[in-house]
Amino acid sequence: MKLLPLALLAFLLRPEPNDAAQILGLFQHPGKSHFDFFRPMFLALSERGHNISMYSYFPLEKPVANYTDYVFQGMPLLTDIVDLRNFESEWKPLGLPFKVPTYFMLHDWGLRSCKVALNSPLIAQLLKSPIRYDVILLEHFSNDCMAAVAHLLNAPVIALSSCAIMPWHYKRMGSPFINPIMPMNFLPYTDEMSLIDRLNNFFHFHTVDTLYNTITQPATDALIGQRFGPGLPPINEIVKNTSLMLINQHYALTGPRPYAPNVIEVGGLQVGPIKPLPQHLLDLLDRSPNGVIYISWGSMVNSNTLPSAKRMALFQSISQLKEYNFVMRWKSLESLEDNKPSNLYTFDWLPQRDLLCHPKVRAFISHGGLLGTTEAVHCGVPMLVTPFYGDQFLNSGAVKQRGFGVIVDFRDFDTNHITRGLRIILDKKFAERVRRSSEAFRQRPIPPIELATWWIEHVIKNGGAPHIQSEARHINWIVYNSIDVLLFWLGILFLPFVALWKLIKIFKTAFCRGKISRDTKTKRQ
Repeated sequence: MKLLPLALLAFLLRPEPNDAAQILGLFQHPGKSHFDFFRPMFLALSERGHNISMYSYFPLEKPVANYTDYVFQGMPLLTDIVDLRNFESEWKPLGLPFKVPTYFMLHDWGLRSCKVALNSPLIAQLLKSPIRYDVILLEHFSNDCMAAVAHLLNAPVIALSSCAIMPWHYKRMGSPFINPIMPMNFLPYTDEMSLIDRLNNFFHFHTVDTLYNTITQPATDALIGQRFGPGLPPINEIVKNTSLMLINQHYALTGPRPYAPNVIEVGGLQVGPIKPLPQHLLDLLDRSPNGVIYISWGSMVNSNTLPSAKRMALFQSISQLKEYNFVMRWKSLESLEDNKPSNLYTFDWLPQRDLLCHPKVRAFISHGGLLGTTEAVHCGVPMLVTPFYGDQFLNSGAVKQRGFGVIVDFRDFDTNHITRGLRIILDKKFAERVRRSSEAFRQRPIPPIELATWWIEHVIKNGGAPHIQSEARHINWIVYNSIDVLLFWLGILFLPFVALWKLIKIFKTAFCRGKISRDTKTKRQ
């Protein structure tokens, strides 16, 4: 009898919720794309009878049973805010990517959102509530202030990440970081790095980790102290009590990673069942015998800030591919109607997941955001990727290495590069390879949403699941990297050389004394 895969066996034996659990979600980051990845987990849990209390900036459009929204106020949502003109020039010392400034952007976003959330009356009411939560889910991203609230509520904590885990997450989860095969979030590297790449990867990982520990965490401690007063442990100690981390990664796209058992890959979790497209899109697809090419740079990029030269280059490439219709998310393009190609159709909003999986979508021009990337991989759509900031470089590197698409850097975003890149990914052989490769992403023992649900219920049932938490969380850098052991064995290996040197010195001294004694006797004679 063949053994079932471990994950499938775990799912088949999953606990059915006899008693509804009280589950709290704390999400102070106002990024819509992040929350779009998290929400399906909470909806699945509510469908299983658990009671969800959700604190975020993104309430449900329609209420559902067992799900209660508490909406933060005071922070602008991070939609259509990124100005593409800021990325026209990039400083590359020695020709290498330099992405440390991205940390400071995240640091600023994190502190501002934390200050608003910690001082929200919703948090004051939450701390006074008589409800006792069985588990608390929160985002581990650019700041950990909500972990202090979870600490005060004294419940097990599960962390969620909508991207690859940050440098400061490895220590708290007790998960190893292996420099040669694990590229840092902001870099365009893969698990195949040259010596120069590995040097740059090592520099970025440890520089950003040090900045977070020496700048962000003390600033977070100060905010927490102002809100709750003295007495709480430092935030870098509080986060070590995280039971589990669910991350938006999957080895079929990003390569295998040696995570600790309490770090679980659930990449593509947001890719739910396909829904019918709106009629106006179906009509457009019907009028496109050769198919359409979909363009989107995500919810945060303001497409109107695309520099005019690059906008004209994009329009010229679209005009050169008249056999295809192009569908693009672009708000307020009315002022550009005179220059817009006749085969370009723009919309304020598009149902991305459902559109990508339509058989007439031939390619995806993207910024490398992880939600769109995983959806395109799931649907088997080739990509032309132009990363702008953050983990988009990491995702783009994975797309290119795994054969899911090509990269056109923003500095090379001209008609020649765009058209040539599209010709490559529109080739039938390339598209067929992408469709075959996407099967490895889709084929899993159980769907990622069910895997995430099983693990959340496992943590609830086992009181925080201390059996999956690594002792590596609590040991210092010297012990973790066996520096003391290496020094000990180097000392042991060095001892014979010291002894030999001492012995030679003794013999040399004795020899010199004997020689002097003989010379003295000779002189006396």
